[in-house]
Amino acid sequence: MERREFLKLSALAGGSLIAADWLITTELAQASSSEMVSANGLLKLKLIADERLIKYGSTTRWAMTYNGVFPAPTLRVKPGDTLQISLVNKLSSPTNLHTHGLHTSPSGNGDNPLLMIKPGETFNYSIKIPMTQKSGTFWYHPHHHELTAGQVASGLFGAIIVEDALDSLPVIKNATERTLVLADPRIGKTSAVAATSQMDLMHGRSGPNTLVNGILVPKFIAVGNAPERLRIVNSCVSQYQTISMNGAQIWQLSSDSSRLSNPYKTTSVTLTPGQRTEILILAPKAGAYTLENAEQPLAKFTYKSPSVQINASALLPFTPIRKVDKSRTIRVLGMGMGMMSGMAHEASFTFDGKVFDANRVDQTVKFNSTEEWQISNNSSMDHPFHLHVWPFQVADDGSGNFLEGWHDTVNLPSGATVKIRIPFKDISGTTVYHCHILDHEDAGMMGIVKVS
Repeated sequence: MERREFLKLSALAGGSLIAADWLITTELAQASSSEMVSANGLLKLKLIADERLIKYGSTTRWAMTYNGVFPAPTLRVKPGDTLQISLVNKLSSPTNLHTHGLHTSPSGNGDNPLLMIKPGETFNYSIKIPMTQKSGTFWYHPHHHELTAGQVASGLFGAIIVEDALDSLPVIKNATERTLVLADPRIGKTSAVAATSQMDLMHGRSGPNTLVNGILVPKFIAVGNAPERLRIVNSCVSQYQTISMNGAQIWQLSSDSSRLSNPYKTTSVTLTPGQRTEILILAPKAGAYTLENAEQPLAKFTYKSPSVQINASALLPFTPIRKVDKSRTIRVLGMGMGMMSGMAHEASFTFDGKVFDANRVDQTVKFNSTEEWQISNNSSMDHPFHLHVWPFQVADDGSGNFLEGWHDTVNLPSGATVKIRIPFKDISGTTVYHCHILDHEDAGMMGIVKVS
């Protein structure tokens, strides 16, 4: 049985699979989600995490939210800014906050995944974004071990946009910017919809359909003849998203952690859970176009005139890392075997056969060194590997390809070895690496790296 079939059966087992004809329901969407913008080097805000019923088409559904909205507000900042976030926990379980992809300190009240904010408590984060932070699209979400998947799947996430001089280049500035946050929540009136099965824990939980900014198949109207510039965040707990638009021209501008050296013309972009991208969509003629993944339509776009062609100018210079100070190997292993539908599958997954322990350091790294990590995936399924704090280059994607751009999440194909090269520069401290199928992380597929 294919993994996607498992996920769809998992949604059905949770009682949340929606009839296919519901896919025709659409809403006219705004050009962007609500935003909070930094001023004078500071973005100060309060995030209240709670559970509530939220608007869903013509009805309501249960969700966890920040500030009562789904997805949470987009935060727009610049390198050098400070995020001061007062996180109020009105949930019935502990939580915390992670700024996914930001090159920022994991210590103290910074981007510290080892913190615990108890129900009823408030914690004040101060997250300094260094001047070395590359511009692009990032996001924030909870990261409390054993609770991450449930809280993210239920709605606790929002986008972060980092802008710098690249955003003033005509190829970027002259397009209509939209932030599209992809999520696949389960639909129901109570928290019972968040219940999980053994299948969920094995393959990662998923909902029946992918929503865009909380809407099923929203509609957008292009502005004049400007290209559409889409910042896309895959906040799904387990679903890979292969994005395409038949009949249109697609230019990819970014990897998940930085802009690329040049815009790249392509037919589709695949995002693992946790990854982001920025793409330009150009329509060769007026008409309706559908943004879609491999499973369903995601959004409808109407162009009233053909898009003006772009000047594909250079973006971010990229120099591959060739010299490393140390190499190490990390192995993805399946622990235990189970039988499901007549097929054997690993019951859980680990790095190097060890279940996560917050009191154990798994990788000790020298500050200001550059390392190559060879990550071999000996399990039966792909895993998205995510490293906090330090962006890396992908020297081998498992097929011998050196990927352009900087990354913080990379797919580990089953049976392959991926090589990443990591400059442990600017920031020291202790944080984590993990699988971004978040049910796997919660089950122990996570390790601690200490840089000093």
